[in-house]
Order: sequence, then structure tokens, then C-alpha cells
Amino acid sequence: MEIKFGDKPIRTFTISPRTLDVSEYWGNIEKVVQWSEKYGHTGVLLFEGNDTLISPWIAAHEAVVTTKRISPLVAVNPLYMHPFSVAKMVSSIALLHGRKVFLNMITGTALNYLQALSDKAGHNDRYERLREYTVIIRKLLESTRPVTFQGRYYQVENLVLPPGIPEELFPEFLVSGQSDSARKVCRELGGIGLQMLQPGFAEGLDEARAIHFGIVTRDTEAEAWSAAEALFPEDEEGQAILEYSMQNTDSVWKRRMMLAADEPDRSASGYWLAPFRNFKADCPYIVGSYDLVGEVLASLVIGGIEMFVLNISVDEEEFVHIQRAFKLAMERLQSPCEAPSCS
Repeated sequence: MEIKFGDKPIRTFTISPRTLDVSEYWGNIEKVVQWSEKYGHTGVLLFEGNDTLISPWIAAHEAVVTTKRISPLVAVNPLYMHPFSVAKMVSSIALLHGRKVFLNMITGTALNYLQALSDKAGHNDRYERLREYTVIIRKLLESTRPVTFQGRYYQVENLVLPPGIPEELFPEFLVSGQSDSARKVCRELGGIGLQMLQPGFAEGLDEARAIHFGIVTRDTEAEAWSAAEALFPEDEEGQAILEYSMQNTDSVWKRRMMLAADEPDRSASGYWLAPFRNFKADCPYIVGSYDLVGEVLASLVIGGIEMFVLNISVDEEEFVHIQRAFKLAMERLQSPCEAPSCS
């Protein structure tokens, strides 16, 4: 599923399924990894947190050794690992497998997890800590020369990471978040801003170059909505869990999503928050025909998006349908007179 806009490649990542069912947890990740390779995605986002059953770095290694080209997109939170260890993981995968790793730099987790880890840093402080953390990782991977860094949260002196990695395997850093602090740190690091899809689609990008959402698409609008409602039925218990979880977060994007979910449904445009509202997804969805979804995808690329992080159900059929929508998007991007920007 190679997509280009001019000479710029557009990368697509799927997400590892989130479930606490031990019997399904790893099997679902394995399926998504294999289908992601089969249908031409760049890689798979692997989550980090107190509630993940398997370390994302263990999952990343397994994804690399069981595929020919998948690149892991590993969520990295300073709470869980020293920056030297992150750089070591990246260089190890490059050395052993010649595979590139993408890093999704995050600060957030549930407030009770922060308390359990005795982390008392405030929201803005966590982003400053993330900036220092990322600077050290970059410096260690850029050169085999000793690294000295004196920051508020991290200090290293003459730290060396041999043997270095080839330039083409140097990681790309995504910075998640929609707060002012997140955008500031992303600019300072020269990172790729990752945000949730907004109701205005390409009109709500806020400097982002990567976008996260889910897709349910079929040949017709009616078929797409029928499939979406079957995948994500209304769930009063899930809605109650979401209400409870909102008391346990200081996430700016999640609060914005909650406010939007309380407003009248925007399903006429294809923008759908029912999966979020029912605690089945941490992102909005686009629902619609291949034509509609392809047009939205093309408009996002024209608006500056170069990475898609996609929620896809653990069902190979959904990968097939999404591939068709991306094919239409690529055709639109290759035919300027038919692109959304021409209207």
C-alpha cells in the first residue's frame, strides 16, 4: 500500500489491539502485525503503560523477526526506561535486523498509575522532561562520541553508545499531544506532531504531521454504517467506564474528545465518536464509502499529513476495505485536477 504525494512517501501504521484478556492479548497483536505486512502498512504502534501485558520492546522484537519489513512504532514514556536503554534498544534492532524503529514519545498515563510510580511531575513538567529525554536519545544515536548533558531531569557524562547506526535506520520521533506544551516541545525537537483527527478533518491539523483515527468503510454509505454499528454497538457499561476514566486523566486531547462526544453526533460528515463514547477506542472514526474516506485521506495528505496511525479491528476483512479507500486516495493525489484542493 505504497502512497506518495509528489516525492514524499506517506507512511501508515496500525495499532496493537488493547485488551486485558490474557488468552487473546498476544494472538491479536500477532494477527495485526501479519496483516499489516500483508496489506502494505509501514508498521504497528506498540503501547506502553502499567496496563500493557507485554513490554512494547519485546513485542517490537517479535514483530521484526516474524516479518520482512515491518517497522515497530514503539510508545516511549520516560517513566519506564532510562534514555540510554531506549537508544540501546533502537541500535540493537538496527544491528541485529537492519530494521528501522519509530518512536512515539509520550508523557501521559492514568493519574493512578503516576501515583503508583510516585511521579509527582505536573503536565507541563512532564513535557519538559520528555524534551530532555529525547535529546539524550538522539545524541546517543547520532554519533559514537561521548555524550554529556546536564538538564533539570537528566544528567549524563561522557556516555557512549557503540557501535552507531546507519543514517537510513535513524529513528523518527513522533510527539503525541495537543496541548501548548506538547506542540512547543515537538517544535523544539523537530519531531513529528501526532494528534487526533478533528471534526474539521484537514482544517483542524494544528501543525500536526501525523494523525490518529479509525476507519470503517465499505462500497456504499449504508453498508459502511451498518458495519460500523455492528462493530461498535451502544454500550451503557462502556459509557460509565469512560465517565470514570475521565476522573483519572489530565490529558488535553482526551478532555477535548469527551466534550465533542457529548455534542450532537456528526455522523453526516462521516466523523464518528461512538467508539470513544462507548470506551471501545481512544480516537474518533471516519465511517463512509470508499469514495468518501478516500477523499478525506487525500485532503489530509494535501493538508500536510505524512503519517497515519489507524485503529483497525482485529479482522482481516477490515484491512481489505481500508486498503481500497487508500487506493482511491492515492489515485486522487496522483490526479491533481481531481484532488480536494481543486474544488
